[in-house]
Parts: sequence; structure tokens; C-alpha cells
Amino acid sequence: MTLRRRVTLMSALVVGATLVLASVVCFFVMRGELRGQIDDSLRDQGRQLSRLQLGVNRTLPRRVPEPPRRSGTPAGYVQFLDTHGAVLRRPMAATDPPLPITATARRLAASTHGGRVLQDAQADGVHVRMLTVGLPGRGAVQFARSLASVDRALSRLQIVLALLTVFGTALAALAGRLLSRPVAAPTEHELALSQGALADSLAAQRQLVADASHELRTPVTSLRTNGELLRDAAYVPDDERRLIAGEVVDQAEELTALIGDLIDLARGDVPDPAVEDVRLDALACESVQRARRHAPGLRFTLTTEPCSVEGAPERLARAINNLLDNAAKHSPPGGLVEIALRAGTLTVRDHGPGIDPDDLPHVFDRFHRGANARGRPGSGLGLAIVRQVAEAHDGSVALEAAAGGGTLARLRLPAVRVEALTAT
Repeated sequence: MTLRRRVTLMSALVVGATLVLASVVCFFVMRGELRGQIDDSLRDQGRQLSRLQLGVNRTLPRRVPEPPRRSGTPAGYVQFLDTHGAVLRRPMAATDPPLPITATARRLAASTHGGRVLQDAQADGVHVRMLTVGLPGRGAVQFARSLASVDRALSRLQIVLALLTVFGTALAALAGRLLSRPVAAPTEHELALSQGALADSLAAQRQLVADASHELRTPVTSLRTNGELLRDAAYVPDDERRLIAGEVVDQAEELTALIGDLIDLARGDVPDPAVEDVRLDALACESVQRARRHAPGLRFTLTTEPCSVEGAPERLARAINNLLDNAAKHSPPGGLVEIALRAGTLTVRDHGPGIDPDDLPHVFDRFHRGANARGRPGSGLGLAIVRQVAEAHDGSVALEAAAGGGTLARLRLPAVRVEALTAT
């Protein structure tokens, strides 16, 4: 095997093994957190039942009181068993699936010493986490909560981690192949540049896994699915149910956008085939309205002139939203964010602390977090996405210190002026 092939193979193996290990750790941490929420909720119900000292052979309440709800836990199922392991009562909706009566459940129902067992089960085709609590000499009670939302969230996480691993391994192999190609007596400077490029590539991939793991640990996807289950739960008032479900769906959409950003970055600068004539001024108005909802404590002003650009509306909107989010993140409470669109150039100016001069050359690097942003939420992907979108539309983006303090962002696109819409 030639030296070039050995270097290529070694680079791919080292980076691939590192990414696989990091992905496995990320997956099991996320899995433990999501399932831990379900288990904690079931244990709360079991403890509450023990305090109530329910007797299944006596008059039973119509429902088992719910414990304080944990954010993101789905609706539960309850089933009472007599001392022979037969179903005595199911105080829930008629459409809910019956819980399986396992050999362990029968043993606890017949036991005079009580006990409890937590296990996975299938309830009429639904994957559930089930807790069986024995009531000494009086049967048992089974509590269960659906794991369907957790399974869907973990499946999506597996896809994202697999994409990141494949992309990182391929990039390492390419870097190794380029670095090992035969050259005539490389200078020390050229060798140092090549080694620096490889080190930067490996560091970028490690940072990608670290940032993705950090952001994806919050179980927002689970909250979205669980919110949809909560919307149909009979024990929650209609107004509260719709409010909680709406908040959960909104948060899940934010995570969906982040996953889209990660996939876009992994895809590279491939042009988006879904291009059309886009009213840039209309996109700016929609983005400002979104920013006002997300940052109600700030003031946003907008000055536009009607213009159109050929491009992908969703990617252009994401770029504008990222610039506004970046300005809002660095603005003081009650601060002003000024947005203007003229001659195809969108400017966003905040009145925050500004950018450290040492950070200016790196603000559009992937995963870069400036000194002023390390204590704030975010993954360091927003401005990298803006640059990628701008270059894909034959434009450019730049950040600079604003006169009088703060930061000024300029997004330049090849837009053309159009006739203003007639007011109605």
C-alpha cells in the first residue's frame, strides 16, 4: 500500500472512530434523559398511590390523581388488577389501549408484600414504559406512558449523528489524500500550512459533534410530540391544554430549524433547486415581526424599499432571521435594533457591546463563539449559515463596528428594485 493510501486510510479511521464514539455517547445521554423523564413521572404516580393507600377490592376512585406534570411527559394509562391478576378497572378513556398483564404483574398482584417493577411493554401495538405497583393482599395497579415520542426523537437523532459522522469521515479522508499527494520538496511553510489545515478540519468536526450534542440534549422534539398527546388528554382543561401544546410545538420548530442548519452545513454550498423571484422587502417585514415576538423586550425599526431577488425564499428568510437573532442576542434590555433595506443591501444595527476586534476575522466561521457570546445560548452556526446563503445567491455578508457603539451587519444580494405595492 502506498504512503498516500496509508495516510488517507489512517486519517479516515482516526476521525471516523472519534466521531462514532462521540455520537454513541451523545445518543445514550439523550436516550437516558428522555426515558428518565417518563420513569420519574411514573415513580411520582407510584409514590402518590402509596400515600393514598388505595384498595382495589374496595370502592375505587374514578381516577388516580395525577402527580405534578413534568414538562414533556405524555398522557398516562392506568389499570387496576385483582389478586388473581385479572383486570378489575380501567379508569381511563375507552379508546386507550389495555395494558399487558405480565407474569411479573400477576406475581405482584398476588403478593402480600407489595413491591414495584418498571419495564418496557407493548400495549396494543403502542410502545410504553410501564410501572406495576403491588398492593399487599389487594392486587396491583399498573401505570404506563407512551414511549412513541421518545422513539421518534431518538430516530431523528440517529439520522443527524449518522450524517455528521459520514461527513466528518469523508472530509478527513479527503484532507489526508490531499496532504499525502506527492509534491516536490515542500517548504517548511507549506508543510505547516498543510498540518494547520488538517488540524482545523479535525477541530471543526470535533466542535460539530460537541455543539450538536449540547443543543440536541434538550428534549424539544419529545416535547412537541408529547404536546400533541397532551392536547387530547381528558384531565387537562381545554384552554390550558391548547396553550401547553402550542408552546411545545413552537419550541420543537426551533430545534427542527437547528437540525436543518446542521444538515445544510454538512451538505455544503450545493445550490437549492427551488428558486423563484422573492420579494426581499416582504421577507424582511416577516422576519422583523418574528423577531418582535421572540424578543418582546427590544425595539425593532424597519425601513425598506421594494426589491426582488432570485433565490430560495426559505434559505433567504433563515439568513435574515439569523442576523436579527444575532442582533437581539447582543442587545441590552430595552435596546434598539435598526433594520434597513436599500438597493438590495440589508443592514442590521444593534446597540450592544460590539465585537471584539480579535473576533472580527472569525465571526462567520462555523461553530465560532466570540468572547462576548460564550455566556449566551447558541451553537455558533447562525452567522455561518448567513454567509453560506449569501454566497449561494451570489451575494456577500460582513460585520463591522458601528459608529457610536454596537455592531452593523450588511447582507448584500443582487436584488432589483420593483414598483411599490399600492396601499389598500
